[in-house]
Amino acid sequence: MTTPTRDATTSELLSPTRLQEAAAQLRDRTPEEILAWTLERFPRRTAVTVSFGGPGVALAYMAAQIEPSTPIVFLDTGFLFPETYALRDELVKRYALNLVEYKPLTDPGPLYETDTDGCCAIRKVEPMQRALGDFDAWVSGVRRDQGPTRAKTEVIEHHLVNGRPLAKVYPLAYWTRGQIWGYLLDKGIPYNPLLDQGYSSLGCWPCTRATRAGEDERAGRWSGSGKTECGLHTFTISSTPEGLP
Repeated sequence: MTTPTRDATTSELLSPTRLQEAAAQLRDRTPEEILAWTLERFPRRTAVTVSFGGPGVALAYMAAQIEPSTPIVFLDTGFLFPETYALRDELVKRYALNLVEYKPLTDPGPLYETDTDGCCAIRKVEPMQRALGDFDAWVSGVRRDQGPTRAKTEVIEHHLVNGRPLAKVYPLAYWTRGQIWGYLLDKGIPYNPLLDQGYSSLGCWPCTRATRAGEDERAGRWSGSGKTECGLHTFTISSTPEGLP
């Protein structure tokens, strides 16, 4: 994939101050407006990641309506549910998504049985690090209501990846799970059928179970292990201070 190189204007936009100002200005805007702002300021240097669960599907649809050429990055770990792959194929065909897939460089086999962090590092984190070499802005479906580790998420954050600045953009940060469902149903967007079977957060099948009544949305991920994140949203270094104005 060929992407334009970063110029001086883009470098200025990626400064912590500019991104903090943008977050304060855009916090009360709609997800579509936040996404449009990002695509306008980082043309052809913005990636939207989607795991074909719920939030990412909504963002992929929005991106396709705003700028059809937007790269929709999909990490194929090799251990996703059959329903996830089927939804991927359906949505790519229906909305002509510009899907860009990344896979692990090596197959660690059933490493998840003994080292879930190591497995995620190989199957998810390294491919995402590789993908980010082509982008200045990373858009994902992280929301504040998904659990304690995400409760302070802002719509736009300044991060560093190997010393390189990156705008992490969360257009759905202040939306609720109910709003996501309302959006999908209102637009008639197909969704993963596992969401109707008690799964509220979807990852690799060996490490994902349906959630129980009263549990956090992500409680079914790595259940009983104490692990709450795969590493995708922790390997970048945030320089965004808490309590933005």
